[in-house]
Formats: sequence, structure tokens, C-alpha cells
Amino acid sequence: MSANNLLLDFTSPGAIPPDPVEEIRRIVNETQIKMQVLESLLENEQVEDVAGWQLLAMFYLATDQVNDLAKIERLYKNITGVSLSANLKQKYTQWFNKEAASNPIIFEIPKKITAETLPVGMIIQRSRSSPGDILLDFSNVQEIDNNGLRKLARLFSSMTQESIKLELKQIDHFIDCLQNKAEASTGTRAIWDVLFAYERLQDNRKAFEEKAIQFAILYGISPPSWE
Repeated sequence: MSANNLLLDFTSPGAIPPDPVEEIRRIVNETQIKMQVLESLLENEQVEDVAGWQLLAMFYLATDQVNDLAKIERLYKNITGVSLSANLKQKYTQWFNKEAASNPIIFEIPKKITAETLPVGMIIQRSRSSPGDILLDFSNVQEIDNNGLRKLARLFSSMTQESIKLELKQIDHFIDCLQNKAEASTGTRAIWDVLFAYERLQDNRKAFEEKAIQFAILYGISPPSWE
């Protein structure tokens, strides 16, 4: 046979590349069978380890099997008492919002802090829903009243209790001014509450205890406890 009359054998293995769509469909179908086996195993053995459940949930999510997804959510909660979807939601939120996570949400604290001007509710709400950090900028603060002190102490305490990441810009001068005011005869209990809440937020037990002793001596009472 001459080179010009080369016979192409379309029946030999590898002669025709597989259709990628068909190949993907085949893989998905095979994976579907494995996922059904996995689901039966997780359910029958009452498995509490989350890894298999997450794998199953992500497959059902990717293949738009909503009913199956709801089913394993119920199964997992019955077995462990906790929500599978809540954990996945947090992970997917972080994945889809990597850029947002690297850029903190900034709240500029007003020049005069009062109960009306400090947006505590909004800060707490955004800190719970945002994948990134929250930054409070104290650069412009020059004044704070008693109601503002109480609200700021509540904000710091809420952040500590919920273990929410919080960045504080230019707060050192503000805290120093509060400390000086607290030690003077014009100081109020509300100032000390902010100082204590701040040190808890910073997880600075040593500074908290130093302030607690100062407070106890000044007021002639037992120092507040870190706990």
C-alpha cells in the first residue's frame, strides 16, 4: 500500500478520542453509585464523623439533588444533633468571598461617641455575616458621654463573647485618655467598664488585673474578676 493510500482504522482502540461530554456523564453516573453506597453506610452505621457527610452533601449540591441534600441534612442532625448545612454554608461563604475576607469592613467611630452615634447593632450584625474582619477606626474620636461609654462597653463585650475578629485603629490614645480620666476624681464606673471590656477583647489578662486592682483601691471594693 502506498503512502498516498494510507488506510485509517477507526475501529482500533484510541483511534477516536472519547467524547468529553460522554466521559463526564459516565464519571458522574459512576460517582452517583458510589455516593449512594456512601449514604447507606453513613446512615446504617450512624457515622458521626463529618467528612463523609460533607463529601456527600457537596456532591448532591453540585448535581442539584435538592431532595437528597435535605434528606442527609435531616439524617446528620438526627445522628449528631448539629446542622450539616450551617457548617457548609460557613465554608462556602469563605470560599466565595476570599477577596472580601482580605478587606475588612471599616466603621469610622464618630467624633463624639453617644448612644445614638455609635452603630453597635450594625457593627454586630455585619461582624456576624461578613467573612472578613471588622475594623473600628477611632482616629476622629474626641469626646464620649456616659451613654456612649455604656454602649461601647457592651460592643466590646459582645465581640468577646462571640469570638468575633475585630481590628481597632488608632485606639491607643483613646484608651490612654480613658485610663487617665478613670484614675482622676472625675472618673465614672462606665469608664472602667469600657477599660475592662477592652482588655478582655484584647485577651490581655495582665492589663485587666492591673486595672482591676487600681479600680478596687480607688473605690474601696473587691476587684472585678477576669472570669
